[in-house]
Formats: sequence, structure tokens, C-alpha cells
Amino acid sequence: MPVDARGREIYPQVADSRSFAAELQRYCDWFSAVPDSVIRGVLPHLPGCEFAPRENHAVGMAFGARIAGKKPCLLMQNSGLGLALDALLGLFDLYHQGLLLVVSNRGELAWEEIQHQDWGQLTLPLLHQTGWPIIDYQEEGLAGLSRAAEFAFHQNKIVVVILHRGNLDE
Repeated sequence: MPVDARGREIYPQVADSRSFAAELQRYCDWFSAVPDSVIRGVLPHLPGCEFAPRENHAVGMAFGARIAGKKPCLLMQNSGLGLALDALLGLFDLYHQGLLLVVSNRGELAWEEIQHQDWGQLTLPLLHQTGWPIIDYQEEGLAGLSRAAEFAFHQNKIVVVILHRGNLDE
């Protein structure tokens, strides 16, 4: 496993933040995020990104964008997923609307902050329970974003792209 500048193990980098943002913009035309260190390099490359104070607020805004004909993408860390689940199920799932959701899976690595450790263990099992398609960015790279957009905007599903610490230049 590669290490960062501090000597901590991280997952391999798949692409830089600029390339990731450019690829997202090929498929999505509306963005919202609750800032997180894993995605911080991506956000400056998403013009017009609507920042939200909480993940459930971002879901509500994205639902409005989707109903208005947009192709929304939300970016958040996994701990925000817990807060967003009710809104995701009660809006996008209930009304069969598509959403591309990018989730950083914080807490997978032993050195990450203690407050992220539980979520690092819970995120993937929880997402599997939803039945939503899950795309592991480390395995599929930029091409996985095309597949995610197919699920979201042609099959009207919530699809989750999982980022691991180190997959993007932080």
C-alpha cells in the first residue's frame, strides 16, 4: 500500500481531482457537497457547486434540481450518509429519481481519526442493505463514473461511487 507525505498508508491514487471533476461534469450538470478533506481538491473544479451545511439539506436541494430536469451529483463523507439516508429514501427512492452520490469512505485505515472508525466499518454493509448500485472508484476509476451515470440518469436509481482515502490527490 502506498504512503502519504506523513508516512501513513493510503489507497493508490486513481486520478487527480481535476480529472475526476471534469469526468463528473461530463455526466452531471448540478452539484452539491458538504466539504470533506478527501474531496477538497475536487470542489474548486465544480463551478456552481451548491455547498450545504448538512447532508440532508444537500439531498433536498438535489431532489429539487432533479425534478427541474437536472442531473444531480452529491459529494459527501460517509458519516454524512447516516444523516442523509432518510431524505434519500423519502425523496429519490420513493419517487424513483436518479442521483449520482459520491461518498468518501473515511475511517477504513487504522490511522484515521477515531470519530471516523465506526463509519469506516459500517459504510459498505449499510450501502449493500439499500440495494443501490455501488461503484468502487479504486476498482473502476474514471470509467466507473460513466457506469454510475447510466444507473442514475437512464435507470433512475441512486448510485453510490465509493472513494477511498488516497484515490484522489488530497
